[in-house]
Amino acid sequence: MIEDCFCILLVPVTQVVAIAGEPVYLPCDITIQDEEDAVLLVLWYREDLGTPIYSVDAREKDFGVAERWSDESVFASRAYFLPERRPAELGVDRVKSSDQGIYRCRVDFKQAQTRNSRVNLTVIVPPSKMIITDDKGDVKQAIVGPYVEGDSFTLKCDVSGGQPRPWVKWFRDEIETDTPVTVLTGGAVRGVLRVGPLTRTDVRAAFTCRASNHLRSHPIETTLTLDMNFPPLTVHILGSNQPLSAIRRYDLLCQSAGSRPPASITWWKNGHRINNAKETLSTDGNTTTSTVSLQLTKSDAGAKLACRATNPQMPSVAPLEDDWILDIQYVPETVVRLGTNLDPRNIREGTDVYFDCIIKAHPYIYKVEWRHNGKSLSHNVGQGIIISNQSLVLQGVGRNTAGNYTCVGFNAEGDGESRPLSLDVLYAPTCRSSQQRVHGVAKQERAHITCHVDSNPPEVTFRWTFNNTANSNEVSDSYISRTGTVSTVTYTPHTEMDYGTLLCWAHNRIGKQRVPCVYHIIAAGRPDQVHNCSVVNASLTSFGVRCSEGFSGGIQQSFFLEVKELVTQELVANVSSAVPRFTAIGLVPGRTYGVAVISYNSKGRGEPYHIRANTLRPPEKHHVHDKSLDMPRTAFHMTGAMSAAVGVGGVIMVILVLFLIVVRQKCFKRKASPDPRAPSPPSSPDKLGEKDDSESDDRNPDIIPSEMDHLQQVDYYRTQQVSTISPPLGSRMPRGSVAGVRGSIPAYYALRTAPPPHQTMIDNGTQQGIPPPAAFGSGSCTLPRGSSTGLTSIVPVERCIPLQHLRTLPRPMAAPTALPRHLPRDTPL
Repeated sequence: MIEDCFCILLVPVTQVVAIAGEPVYLPCDITIQDEEDAVLLVLWYREDLGTPIYSVDAREKDFGVAERWSDESVFASRAYFLPERRPAELGVDRVKSSDQGIYRCRVDFKQAQTRNSRVNLTVIVPPSKMIITDDKGDVKQAIVGPYVEGDSFTLKCDVSGGQPRPWVKWFRDEIETDTPVTVLTGGAVRGVLRVGPLTRTDVRAAFTCRASNHLRSHPIETTLTLDMNFPPLTVHILGSNQPLSAIRRYDLLCQSAGSRPPASITWWKNGHRINNAKETLSTDGNTTTSTVSLQLTKSDAGAKLACRATNPQMPSVAPLEDDWILDIQYVPETVVRLGTNLDPRNIREGTDVYFDCIIKAHPYIYKVEWRHNGKSLSHNVGQGIIISNQSLVLQGVGRNTAGNYTCVGFNAEGDGESRPLSLDVLYAPTCRSSQQRVHGVAKQERAHITCHVDSNPPEVTFRWTFNNTANSNEVSDSYISRTGTVSTVTYTPHTEMDYGTLLCWAHNRIGKQRVPCVYHIIAAGRPDQVHNCSVVNASLTSFGVRCSEGFSGGIQQSFFLEVKELVTQELVANVSSAVPRFTAIGLVPGRTYGVAVISYNSKGRGEPYHIRANTLRPPEKHHVHDKSLDMPRTAFHMTGAMSAAVGVGGVIMVILVLFLIVVRQKCFKRKASPDPRAPSPPSSPDKLGEKDDSESDDRNPDIIPSEMDHLQQVDYYRTQQVSTISPPLGSRMPRGSVAGVRGSIPAYYALRTAPPPHQTMIDNGTQQGIPPPAAFGSGSCTLPRGSSTGLTSIVPVERCIPLQHLRTLPRPMAAPTALPRHLPRDTPL
C-alpha cells in the first residue's frame, strides 16, 4: 500500500488553470499499446477525498456505452468524460473556487498495468466589487464634478473579492497613470488618483479604474467623465455701432461662446431689461445666440443698449457684457410758421407774406421743398415766389395764392412733410366764371337770373341795375333774394324795351366789386344748327356721331339723332342726348344710312345737319376643300429631257410676252393720235383716264350698241331716274352732246369732265346738259351715242354716268326723226 502511494507521488502533475464560472477540462491518458487490450475502468479521485468522485465502468459493457457515475457532493451533473479526445478529458462546467485541488485519474486495462495521471486544478476568482469615491466620500458612477478651472480632486478606487488578490490601476483617456495601491482591512485593495489643477482642456476627460487578478480573467473597471463649468469667454452684439432708423423694426443679434453649460444672454437698455429675447444654441453647444426685436424712436438716440452673458451654474462669476450707444436717424420733422409780424386772420389781396420752415433732422437735410396744395413751388421772382434757404416769400398774394402750404425736408431717411398751414387771403367780390350770361325770355315770362360771386369773406351785399338803349334803372330789393354768395333777381319783360342787360354788384368788408356780373336778357328763340359733325367708332352694327353745338337761343337746348334708310327713308334709329354725342346701334352691316342731327329747345327746333354714315361690311368666308389633298401622293422625278423641255418652253413664253407688249404699245400710240380736223381740248384731270374708259366700253360684253337719237336718250334717262346736267348760263352747249366718237362704229364712250369752249351744236335753241345723280361724283362713266342725225360735232359735258349703273339695253328699231322740243329740266336725286 505504501509502495502504491509512493508510486502515485512520482506521477508528474499537469497544471490546469480555470476561471471561476468557466468550463475546465482535466486530461487523462487512456491510450492502449496493444489492439487486443481494452480499457475496463476509469476512476477520478481528489486527493483530499479517499473515494472516487467520477467513474467510467466498461467491465461488463463496451467502452462506448460504459456506465458513468459522478459524485453528487463534488461535481454532480457538471462533470462528463470525453474519451474521444487525445488525451481523454474530464470536463467540468461552471467551475467553482471549491473545485480547486489535485485530481488523479486511474485507468485499469484488460491486459496492461493500471495507469495514473495527476492534475493540479487552480481556480481563478475575479474581483467582485469596485467602488469609487471622491474627496467628500461621495460614490461616483459615471460623472465626476462639475469642477471649475484651477480645481484639484482625488479619486479612490476600492476593489474587493477575487482569488488571488487583484491589482488596481488608474487610466486617463486609456493612458495608464501612476497609481499608489494599498491593501485595506478585509482584503480589499485601493488605488488612488490625484488630478489637478484643472484647465479647459480637462473637460470631458475619461478616468478609468481597472482591476484584475489574471490575464485570462476579464477585468472589472469603472470609467468616470470629468464635468466642468466655464464662464463665457466672449460676448458680442453683431452689427453694432451702426446708425439705426427710427420707427423701423430691427432684429438685433448677440452671440456668446465658451460657456459651459451654455450661457444665458439678457438685453438691457439704459439699465432696464428687455424681455422679448429668444435664444438659440449651436450644434456643438458652445455658442449661444440671442435675438431681440426692437422698434426704436428718436428718443432712443444716445441710449445704452447692453448684452450680458452669464453662466447660470456660476452665479459668483461676474457677467460678460457688450454695449452699444444707439445712433438713431429719423425722417426730418418740419413745422411751417407764418411771419411773426403777420396776422393770419387779416391777410388781404396784394400784401406780401413770408413763411419759415423749422426743421429737426438726423442726418441733416440736403434739400428743402415748398408745396402749395400738394404741388411743388419753384423760385420765380417774376411770379412773386422767392425761396431762400428755409424761407418762402410770396409777393402780392391773391386769391389763387390762398390754400395750404407745407415744407418738406429731405435726408437719407426720407422726406418729412410738415402739417399744412392754411393761408386765407381776403379779397373783394368778383364774378364767378362759367355762368349763363345770356338768357332767352319771352314776353310776360318770369325769369330767375342768378348771380354767383367769389368773395372772402363770404358776407356780401348785392345791388342790381338794368340797362337798355334808353336808360339805366336800379332793381328794387323786393325782386332780389340772396343766399350766401348767390343772389337771384326775378325779372319779367313786358315790352321790347324790357330787353337789355342786368348788372350785378357785390360788396363785402374788403371792398366793392370792381367789374359787375353782366347778364343779357334777349327774346328767346330756336337754337342754331349744330356744326362740325363727324362719324366715329363705326362697327358692323353701330356707329357714333360727334358734333359741336351752336347757340342755344338763350335757353336750355337738347339734341336728337335720326338715322334713316337712304332709299325707303325708313327711320331705323332715334337717339336723344343733352349734348351732341350719339351712338346708333342695331344697324345692318355694310349699309349706308342718312343721318340728321337736330337741336331743339322750348321755342322750337334748329336746322338739321345731314351726313351719311356707313356700317362695316362683314368679312367674307371662303371654305374650299381640295379633293386632291385626300388622294395619295406619288413621288415625282424630274428627268433631264423634262428639264430641257421646261426650259425651252419658258424661253418661248418670255419671247411671246415681249412681242405682245410691243404690239400693245403700238396700238396705244395709234389710238392716242389726235384728229387733225378737230382742235385739241384743254387739259383736264380726267384726260388721263379717257382712253382706258373708252376701251373698257368697247370690251364690255354687257353694253349693247344703240342707234337712239337725243330724244330717246333723254326719255331713257328719265325712265332710269338719271338727271340731266344743266350747263352754266351763257354756254352754247346743246343738250345731249357726247364726245369720244371714233369713225362710224356705234358704241358707248366716256364723257370728258371739262368742255372745250369752241365746240357747239344746235338743238332748237335749248341749252341744257345732263347732270349726273348726286351720288356719282367720279369714276368711269358712259352715255349712249345717238343717231347720226342732229349731231354735227363732238361736245363733252361736265359730269357723266358710271358704267356700273347702266343696264343692258335691247337693240332699238330704226330711230325716228328727231322733233324739236323743249325738255323740262330734271331734278337731281
